[in-house]
Amino acid sequence: MDIISKIPNPILLKIKEITNGKYLDLVGLAIVLLGSFYLEYHKTVVPITFQKTIYIFPLGIFSILNVGFSMIGTRLVTKKNNLGNFIHTFNTFLSGAIDHLLGNLAAFLTYPVSVIGNYLSYKIWKKKMILNSIDAIFYRNLLLGMILSLLLNYIGFYYFSSGAIKWGLFFAIAIPAGITFGGTFNTPRMYPDNWIMWQIYNLSKIIQCIMLLNIANIFKYVFYFINAILGYITWKDDKAKQL
Repeated sequence: MDIISKIPNPILLKIKEITNGKYLDLVGLAIVLLGSFYLEYHKTVVPITFQKTIYIFPLGIFSILNVGFSMIGTRLVTKKNNLGNFIHTFNTFLSGAIDHLLGNLAAFLTYPVSVIGNYLSYKIWKKKMILNSIDAIFYRNLLLGMILSLLLNYIGFYYFSSGAIKWGLFFAIAIPAGITFGGTFNTPRMYPDNWIMWQIYNLSKIIQCIMLLNIANIFKYVFYFINAILGYITWKDDKAKQL
């Protein structure tokens, strides 16, 4: 007997109602927006030099907008709405640019992998949406994602860093990226247990965002941590009832 079957039916129905409802979407957006503006993250700017001219880039505003779109995309995926994968495909471009400005030197190498993965999820979900049990493909994708992340991040840090590799920052970036690669590769097959990987990813991203001082994203990943729990319970029960 798994943990889902031990949840009383009225509570399970309420959890699924919350997971698939609209109120949690609004709560997520409110947490990000209110937290970011309270901390005045919208005032964060970074200087960008282009052709010997220095431009002031409103990093805080772009990051908050990015977090908002990411939040919407994730909630839609949780509700098995394929529009979420479509939003994530384009949202990932902005995420890569922001991470690169915040010190992720290999962002332009790693983020295209997530873009491709999100697009494949979108294409496959359009054809069929079937919840699957863990199999060899699940573990293969996790291993492939981690190897790919370590390799691409090493290339980025080694060839595009002005000094010696900062190994603490390297692993703080490479490990979460490896988890998200594996999770993204597994999204097309809709494994309920993939939400457990997103839980690990959320925790690692909270640590990474603290190191990179990306305050807006800290609020986002705390919310995602809760959302992943609800997603796991909902998808697991839906799979048990799947014809």
